[in-house]
Amino acid sequence: MARKANSGGARRVSAVNNGGSGGARRTAAAGRNGSAARIRRSAGNRSAAERRENTPISAGAARSGAAKRNTRAAAEAERRREERERLRDKRAQRRNERSGEGQSAGGGIVSAVKKRIIKEGELDYTMLFLIILIVAVGLIVMLSASAPTGSRLYDDSYYFFKRQLIFIIVGFAGMLIISGINLDRLLHWIPKAFIICVILLVLVLIPGIGAEFNGARRWLNIPFIQLQPSELMKPVIAMYIAYLVKMKVIDLKTLRSNLFCLGIIGIVALLLMLETHLSGTIVIVGIACCVMIAGGTPIKPIIVGVISIAVLMFIYLQFDQTRMARITSLLDPFADAQGTGYQISQSIYAIGSGRLFGLGLGQSVQKYSNLPEAYNDFIFAVICEELGFFGAAVIILLFAALFLRAIRIAVNAPDVWSTLTCIGIASQLGIQTFLNMGVAVSIIPNTGISLPFFSYGGTAILTLLLEMGILLNVSRKTIKK
Repeated sequence: MARKANSGGARRVSAVNNGGSGGARRTAAAGRNGSAARIRRSAGNRSAAERRENTPISAGAARSGAAKRNTRAAAEAERRREERERLRDKRAQRRNERSGEGQSAGGGIVSAVKKRIIKEGELDYTMLFLIILIVAVGLIVMLSASAPTGSRLYDDSYYFFKRQLIFIIVGFAGMLIISGINLDRLLHWIPKAFIICVILLVLVLIPGIGAEFNGARRWLNIPFIQLQPSELMKPVIAMYIAYLVKMKVIDLKTLRSNLFCLGIIGIVALLLMLETHLSGTIVIVGIACCVMIAGGTPIKPIIVGVISIAVLMFIYLQFDQTRMARITSLLDPFADAQGTGYQISQSIYAIGSGRLFGLGLGQSVQKYSNLPEAYNDFIFAVICEELGFFGAAVIILLFAALFLRAIRIAVNAPDVWSTLTCIGIASQLGIQTFLNMGVAVSIIPNTGISLPFFSYGGTAILTLLLEMGILLNVSRKTIKK
């Protein structure tokens, strides 16, 4: 019994021991399994971490590339937007400048409509046609009016015609050259040109240098040509005032600037009156006043200035009884038809002889010694006598068309200098034509003024054609409605 009990106990102890071993084994297996699970979890965690780390890096890179592309596109769009805004501001500034210039140059005419720049290089062919036509007609009429005098003085009926033709050819060449150059590059020469013209006006007054004809000293003795500085001053004074306005040296809306301009005009007028060149004084003062008004000068200072100059001229004429008699003879030229009223009375005879259709080209009677200066100051009387009322009306219409075309170019000019210069040139055409025709028909005192493009005069026709080149040049960049 004891052995059974012991054996049973041993078995239990062995079982217990076996159970402990099994537990140990289970524990060890569980530990191993736990370690394996931990390793797998750790590996899984590392894989997940790597996947998590790799995934944000790729997405971040993609987002970074997209962001860079978006930034570049935004920068390009911003640059384009700024460029558009800059161009828009530039156009607006130009419109405002043109609007201000147009308001000062023509009472706001330019700013009233929308405009665009014509492609540079397109001349105003209508203007060019009018110039060619009026020069051709003027040359033919001048030949007819000058033939008797040329035959009598030089034994050559074509003497004046040939000399005028040479100046016209040179003038046309200069006109075409000026019409194609960049005038902005020549602006700095304008003050120098004005000073040169003033010096030439002074030189005219020096005996031996200045030439005197019929009691007037207006020309310079230069080989092969008699230069008349007053003809050069006509366009130069307009360009000089326009230059001062463009460079903002003066503001014609202020009293100080207007007094400065009136001082310049007064100096030139004084020199011209010392030459006894009354007609040149009137034309140049008229040109300068028109440019000042177009540039913004109020009317009152101009009226005061003109009245002041008129008073000075009247005082001056008190010391020149010959010219004063010409002015008083306007009231009744036939009262002294053989004296102070001779020129006007002969001009009236010539105009009356033409009637409606004229005597025919070349058939004038008054040009044969009866009418003084038939090829110069009184060429309009010859036109009326040979071509009649209708012929004279056609020529007046040609001048009107040329004047209006010049005004159109001036109003549509792209900058203030071009506008004021073209207005000065148009003013010269209008004033000089009106005065010459007015003298011929006896509504204006005889001042001895030539008819543009028709009267004989090398300096005059050359200067006029160069002025036409300026108009054509501006027409290449004009503003079109």
